[in-house]
Amino acid sequence: MAFPCIRGHHIYASLLNSESVILDLGGHKGEFSSILNEKHGCTCHVLEAMPDLYEGIIQSEQLHAYHFAAGSQDGSMEFHISSNPESNSLRLKSEDHVRTIIVPTISIPSFMNRFEIKKIDLLKMDIEGAEIDVFRGMSDKLLQSIPQITVEFHDFIPEMQLEREVIECINRMKSLGFACIVFSRYTHFDVLFLNTRHCSIFVILLARLTKYFHGLGRIIRRFLG
Repeated sequence: MAFPCIRGHHIYASLLNSESVILDLGGHKGEFSSILNEKHGCTCHVLEAMPDLYEGIIQSEQLHAYHFAAGSQDGSMEFHISSNPESNSLRLKSEDHVRTIIVPTISIPSFMNRFEIKKIDLLKMDIEGAEIDVFRGMSDKLLQSIPQITVEFHDFIPEMQLEREVIECINRMKSLGFACIVFSRYTHFDVLFLNTRHCSIFVILLARLTKYFHGLGRIIRRFLG
């Protein structure tokens, strides 16, 4: 499948191989990176802010984990922990908030410089609203060097009030030469940015067709009950 959905994130798998480098922001237990490392032999760098989740990531020669929250700058911030690990956030205390801790934060340029990462072939973000800050901390030149970026934007959480910022981010990416494919139905929790410098018009068309076939499949399943 050219555009598989890995842990809720669509990607363009044909761009990945054993030379690829993946930066996985909000890695949880490392599931997303583990799948792609096993299938394509990619080198994966996983950032996870939650100490318990970070410590549970199984590392290897090709899968490296780091205890950081990705952001727009280096430092430290309050990190709100929820009883649902997938709702932990720098931005918002969820209804099932348990406690707040202080975690180290790092920008993507600083991370790449500190750990001598020369390129990113796939950037994945699932960081509970902090994706906006990460984009702000990345230069146009750095973004344009990345072939594909898969993002779970959090405009589906009303309390975060991210609708305007998400649209601004998408418009910026389009102005930098990215095609934006929104695989989710109503909000932007599954967005794939494809760099037109690395992907042909045919690939972008195929991505859009894949999106619509998925939608048609949902309609048929509802109709059939």
